[in-house]
Amino acid sequence: MQLALILGLVGLIFAVAITFVALEDKRAARREAVRRQARLARLGEVDPLAPHRLRVDG
Repeated sequence: MQLALILGLVGLIFAVAITFVALEDKRAARREAVRRQARLARLGEVDPLAPHRLRVDG
């Protein structure tokens, strides 16, 4: 009984930690994307990693 409770608690803590790390990675990637866009905008260039924003006049 106690072993199952301890294992359940450890599993819950592990799941929360995984979720927290995943969310932090997503936030860090978003911040880096904003920095990259700002850096390229200062240079007057287009972001090569975002081809969906490129438009062809036609």
